[in-house]
Amino acid sequence: MFRSYAVLLILCVTLNTFHMWVASSVPEISKYPINGPRLDEILFVYHATPEAAVAAIRKGDIDILSDIFRPSDVHVLSEDLNLNITFSQQTHYCYVAFNTRREPLNDKQFRKALAHLIPREEIASKLFEGIVVTPMLYETSPAFGRWHNPNVATYPYNPTRARQILASGGYGWDKDGKLIGPDSKPLRKVSFISPTQEEAPTSYEIAKLTVEEMKKIGLEVYQEPLSFDSLLTKVLTERSFDIYFLCVSNLGKYPRWLYDYYHSSLDVPDGDNTPGVRDTELDRLLYTFRFESETEEEGERAVWRAQELIADLAARVPVYSRYQIEAYRKGLEGMVEHRGVGYFTSGAFWTYLNLSRVGLPAGGKVKVDVGGRVRTLNPLYGSGAYEQKIITLIYDSLLASDPKTGEIVPYLAEGWKLQNLMVGKSKVQKITFKLARNATWHDGETLTSADIRFSMEYLKQNRVPAFISSLERVINVSDPDPYTLEVTMNGTSFFNLIDVGGIVIIPKHIWKDVSDWRTFQPDREPHPKVKGLTKMVGTGPFILAEEKPGEFWRLRANPNYFKRLPAVKTPVEGVGLEEWSLNLRTFSLIAVPILLVSIGYLILRRRVSTRI
Repeated sequence: MFRSYAVLLILCVTLNTFHMWVASSVPEISKYPINGPRLDEILFVYHATPEAAVAAIRKGDIDILSDIFRPSDVHVLSEDLNLNITFSQQTHYCYVAFNTRREPLNDKQFRKALAHLIPREEIASKLFEGIVVTPMLYETSPAFGRWHNPNVATYPYNPTRARQILASGGYGWDKDGKLIGPDSKPLRKVSFISPTQEEAPTSYEIAKLTVEEMKKIGLEVYQEPLSFDSLLTKVLTERSFDIYFLCVSNLGKYPRWLYDYYHSSLDVPDGDNTPGVRDTELDRLLYTFRFESETEEEGERAVWRAQELIADLAARVPVYSRYQIEAYRKGLEGMVEHRGVGYFTSGAFWTYLNLSRVGLPAGGKVKVDVGGRVRTLNPLYGSGAYEQKIITLIYDSLLASDPKTGEIVPYLAEGWKLQNLMVGKSKVQKITFKLARNATWHDGETLTSADIRFSMEYLKQNRVPAFISSLERVINVSDPDPYTLEVTMNGTSFFNLIDVGGIVIIPKHIWKDVSDWRTFQPDREPHPKVKGLTKMVGTGPFILAEEKPGEFWRLRANPNYFKRLPAVKTPVEGVGLEEWSLNLRTFSLIAVPILLVSIGYLILRRRVSTRI
């Protein structure tokens, strides 16, 4: 976004010119956090196939579509005069992962050989026409700047090299060309799990191409397509797989996720260490990076060495990074590009706080494609990108991040203080948060430091996998008064503030009686006191008003949001944009002549949008 300013000496002005100025007068965002939401309602809609989602936005059934990955869809939507298209770089990658707990995949040499069989260039050109993805050899990509180690092992497509590695590892081939193990016995049949062709056609084809390459070297392997929720259950919860293909996104400013993906403590059901990596030296390095580095320089040394070990293990092999391509119908404004994320997808919080319809600075509705199957809206369990689109608009955290720089900004916590202390011979850090005094839960209860304390203790005591690493070093949490929270952490890592400041905040009065956090479905249980609400109670800008799981989720603006906009007159219910515009014109007949006579000139401000 850029601004252009023109100072015009005006002796007369048309009615239409004045109306255009009013319609585009939403202020430039110059500082975060910002207030909102501007919209009255967001309707998230599920479409079973990419074809259905593309057809819906072209017909006007939805306003916003993210994660456009098929070149044919990019071409069609780019030619639609009713749509705008955005391209954003993401901290994203897709990968092939191996279950290191199972033979023969527990053999590092075997995994390295298979890693050389992923035809990245063919995938990029054949499936994506070279315009949607970039082939990727490094898991921690150059997009992470100083945190990227370029001197690690990589596995470019090379079937000859794959055969050499297998031969040097004692593998061989029988008279029919089938692979046999170092013990001269035939290898068992291996399955490659992928999404279905209907849900994710390109992911399905990628798995198919890779399986064909593996068959060429004599491996008995077959593709096993599963619905997305079944795939996640097998991989994340049950750990029941040989090989799978998935993608991750919204990885943040720092490669903190390496700890979650490779530390042995996260090799638990629903933990992110799905391959089952267990390496003592890697654990030590990741722990040093994540929890013991007091400066970025210390963290860089540890994580560079960790990347070398990770690459050598070949448990996850990157395939490509994809641009975030999104489409939205014209007539919307206020969208914000989030670095490494995009404008509208999971993680694009500020967009939905600031989004509005042109000419309607407050009020209005939008319909958004949710992107895929939503497994659960449990904020402790719903870690997928699709459910996070909804969850992050309902629940808040203590801190947020600037969408352009990634720097920390205040949110539920209006301020904080860090104190490095010595307890005996141990270094500890005390973080004191001062909370917003006007934040309330959706059911009207006041948010206090007791809720924050409860959230941290509940997540830590239950070892909720999504938050294990964030709360790993928390020693004590206290709430000396309703708007002050004190967190004491073991060590003085520069990640401490980010860790505790980013956890989800849940209401004590709802969750204190929840004994099994995994099976709790807050959106399916009615609120015990407030009619029309469920137990899906947060402090966020939107409230879950209605849902039909598997079809749609209706969110309505939180009228008591602590970051709500100052009072802005909006159209009354039932009066459309056209009638509202007439009211503006009526006002202009009186206001404009008075303004012109008194000052003789008008400053016109016009927002200029650029495509990326």
